[in-house]
Amino acid sequence: MAHSPLIKFYEKRQFGEKINATFSFIRENAWPYIKAQLLISGMVLLVINIFVNQLSLDFASFINADEVTVDFFINVLNMYGLIFLSVIVTATLIPFVTYGYMHAYQFHPPHEITASIILKNIGTKVFYLLLFNIIVAILVVLGMFLFIIPAIYLWVVLSLGTAVILFEGKNPLDAIGRSFTLIGGKWWSTFGLIIVSAIIGYIISIVFGLPRTLTFGLKAFTSLTENRDMQEALEAAKGEQTLNVVFSVFETFGQILLYSLIYIALAFQFFNLVERRESRGLMAEIDELDKKVDEDDDENF
Repeated sequence: MAHSPLIKFYEKRQFGEKINATFSFIRENAWPYIKAQLLISGMVLLVINIFVNQLSLDFASFINADEVTVDFFINVLNMYGLIFLSVIVTATLIPFVTYGYMHAYQFHPPHEITASIILKNIGTKVFYLLLFNIIVAILVVLGMFLFIIPAIYLWVVLSLGTAVILFEGKNPLDAIGRSFTLIGGKWWSTFGLIIVSAIIGYIISIVFGLPRTLTFGLKAFTSLTENRDMQEALEAAKGEQTLNVVFSVFETFGQILLYSLIYIALAFQFFNLVERRESRGLMAEIDELDKKVDEDDDENF
């Protein structure tokens, strides 16, 4: 028996309907989806977060030092390089798993969707996605040199490119052109959807960052009340590797939730725009109806 997903993808939706579809999809698929994210992208993101957090402490130590040394500038370069790598990897792995899961959802019930099914269906597209994100980062940085507005405009338009690559199999350059075609007249609604989903996701992710914030804040307060040097507090925090790993686990989970919410919402915007332009969902329903009529005719014959 063919699987019939509860949530229809290619459908015209108003702004609120896209938000509702996003949360409906998350509610239905919460555990199998999170499990797939943790198995495929979780460990990589965790390792990166551990290094970023450790470098952040190193950076703070240099800022509180009495003099600026060559090590300070090396640390700055390492910090920004790792942050750039983190952004690229996050923007590649999380939507890769998200859209791979959504692709599998059209053919399998949630409890049957595994990491192997996701990788089997779209495994090779990760390289296209990685290249696309590098191109987008370059374009957005160039746009910032032409004032901030072009960068924001490009960022919103190209936010659809990931869905284009993973759902339509386009290469990075074709995905850029396709994104401009789809978003015509719908830039503001796409921008609004990103902002609303990002705010909701950020509020959720804050919960997972609280343990580090509260612990570090308490240590800083204790240092001040005991007249200890802030440098000593930072050095003590750097030495607590176990806590860094534990906090990074929480933050990685919050990061996955934040970006998942944004990318799922963008997926429903992509489906909405495709349906408005090409009526793909409607045509599929007509084809399905024609097949059913033909089968009934054959049985009657």
